[in-house]
Amino acid sequence: MEVVGRYGVERWVDMSLDSPDNSYPLGRVCGLSGDGYLVNAFVDFIRSDPRASCAELAGVLAVVEDVWARYGKVPIEVGLYPTASCTSYLASRILERYLVSGGFKVSVRVVEAIRSVEGFDEGLASLVDQVIGDVVDYSRRGFKVYVNATPGFKAETSFLVIASILAGASAIYYIHESFRRPVKLPIVPLEVRRDYLSLLESIAREGGVELAYVYSTLGMTEADVKDLEDRYLAYSDEARLKPRKWVVKLLEKLRWLREPEEGL
Repeated sequence: MEVVGRYGVERWVDMSLDSPDNSYPLGRVCGLSGDGYLVNAFVDFIRSDPRASCAELAGVLAVVEDVWARYGKVPIEVGLYPTASCTSYLASRILERYLVSGGFKVSVRVVEAIRSVEGFDEGLASLVDQVIGDVVDYSRRGFKVYVNATPGFKAETSFLVIASILAGASAIYYIHESFRRPVKLPIVPLEVRRDYLSLLESIAREGGVELAYVYSTLGMTEADVKDLEDRYLAYSDEARLKPRKWVVKLLEKLRWLREPEEGL
């Protein structure tokens, strides 16, 4: 209670992303990640009951427990992906401190917060760049990658699951708040349709193509363009068909899997 009163922790849960105190990376709460007293107090709280203290941590520990039960006590690296807000960033640094003290190697990579409908595409692009980029990178280096789909809001999590499957994740775990143990979400083999892939690669490479070219040369119809828009893969901007930002990022990451020598 002393920590809660001193730092006003009880107000953080309702703190807006636009609050100056919560504005990453210069907000007041971000600066508290270097406050040893506060961080140690939270770490001690976590140690008192690690699984009950934090749903995100409960998911990580459940994955670790399952992997060690099946493969022995192999080394595990943990990636934490806070959204770009000070409260989320501070929480990730506290979890990092706890996990490092338990012998884990931990990386923290900030993902752009989705603040509005207008920023949804940008947020998905950041998610692909940071999280899916790591799934692809570790997979192509021979690591088994396990994704914890428990945190995040539903739109992000749904997208993350699908993209992680495409990127080569070995397993995807989920813990409902009423579960005591994790369940594994089925990984059904997914493949992007070749015609979609070729088209998207083409417009992504050019940053967009003229609609006249799409209709006359590519042989697409207005219905085909609307289908791409419905699938949130591309959009028409005046006279051009343009790829969504997240599509450009995803194609870039998945290209590493199709051409493993590139970018090494």
